[in-house]
Amino acid sequence: MSNELGKSIKHLRTSQEFTQKQLAEGICSQSMLSRVEQGLEIPSVLIIHNICQKLGITVDSLLSLSQLDSPLIQLKKALHQLYVEHDYEILYTHLHKKTLAMFEINSQESHYYFYLGVCELKYKNNNQNGITALEYAFSLSKSHSDQALISSYLAATYYATSNEIAALKHLNHCLLFLNKQDFSSEFLPAIYFHVALCYGFVADNLTAIEYIHLGIDCCKRQTSNFYLTYLFFELGVLFIRTNRKQTGIRKIKFSLELSAYLDEQFITAELSKRRKEDIEYANNHIN
Repeated sequence: MSNELGKSIKHLRTSQEFTQKQLAEGICSQSMLSRVEQGLEIPSVLIIHNICQKLGITVDSLLSLSQLDSPLIQLKKALHQLYVEHDYEILYTHLHKKTLAMFEINSQESHYYFYLGVCELKYKNNNQNGITALEYAFSLSKSHSDQALISSYLAATYYATSNEIAALKHLNHCLLFLNKQDFSSEFLPAIYFHVALCYGFVADNLTAIEYIHLGIDCCKRQTSNFYLTYLFFELGVLFIRTNRKQTGIRKIKFSLELSAYLDEQFITAELSKRRKEDIEYANNHIN
């Protein structure tokens, strides 16, 4: 049990970007926290209580997370996988099966509202509901990387709905996170993609292309396909806008082939519809 407890503390600490020194400060020595995380020492009830307070969770939540078959862990893994696979229809269905109650019990509602916001944007096509859910998720989140991901969705959506002031606020939050050059987050490609969309909305196409390339490089570095199809499609759109029609069309075609190869049915359908619009734009506006 002490080994699993230590692993849970370490997982929560790193997900909230605390160093061992920062978490231990005012609670115990750093060396003791290190032994706890390695499962070499069982902390006192008072130390566990103080660690939970600093991490923003209840003691019951920590003990729940320390169980390998924790229902919350299983749920988070299932929802995360659906999100990564862009299967928003099934994800939306799962969110309406007593999911919120489980997150509330464990003081992790930010995850629920993030997934709900994404589904409202991507599956239900409801920008206002998506913004409401994502803003609430942002207010509840304690992780810098999670906040940056949420902000990236909000910034792009605010630009799409012509709310430039709110968009700039969240865009700046993303840029501050990216400037830290922390490449450990698996969500970096998604953040780069949404930042590129923001610059595209204000017609700064060259900067948008730069962020798209950073996102693609990040996918290669992480050996991950997460958001790769979207990145290549948007790169094609940006090439078309910058008078590189043929190159742009090739990038769009490649993104659709990649989507079909990866069996991303939702993305394939979405991008196939957009392809017609962007090719029509190219034919009407570019010689």
